[in-house]
Amino acid sequence: MLARSLLLLSLLTSSSTLHAQDVEAKRKLAMAGQALGKALATHDKAALEKLWSPQMIVNGPSNTVLTRAEVLEGIKNGQLDYEAGYETTVEKVEFIGNVAVTMGEDSYTPAFGPDKGKLLHRRSTNVWQYNDGNWMMIARQATIYDPAVKHY
Repeated sequence: MLARSLLLLSLLTSSSTLHAQDVEAKRKLAMAGQALGKALATHDKAALEKLWSPQMIVNGPSNTVLTRAEVLEGIKNGQLDYEAGYETTVEKVEFIGNVAVTMGEDSYTPAFGPDKGKLLHRRSTNVWQYNDGNWMMIARQATIYDPAVKHY
């Protein structure tokens, strides 16, 4: 009986510890998302390197798959500059172990390229991994779309 009580107490204690860790991990994911937005707006390469895994891959709106190094080069070359800010709306977050998948919409006005000055919308999926108390993005997909067109 004592052994059963100790086992139950141990499970309850570890469950509450895991729950507390989950809450902290979720809080840190929200903070990482905010830090990413700020780092992109200010072209803070050091902050981006902390938030983006060295192995990160991006299926970008240019319909090409890019590495972290290629995205950083694009920032350096002015290909990720925005006129009127950049807004992200996260519609869904799912946690699977130490991985989080966020899905939603980005709205922005590019300061470069053929759509310069035009408000654009894109659907986005971000995949984050939680290690050593920090979230790093490991993959991203973004597709420009017209919100007025409904396919289904």
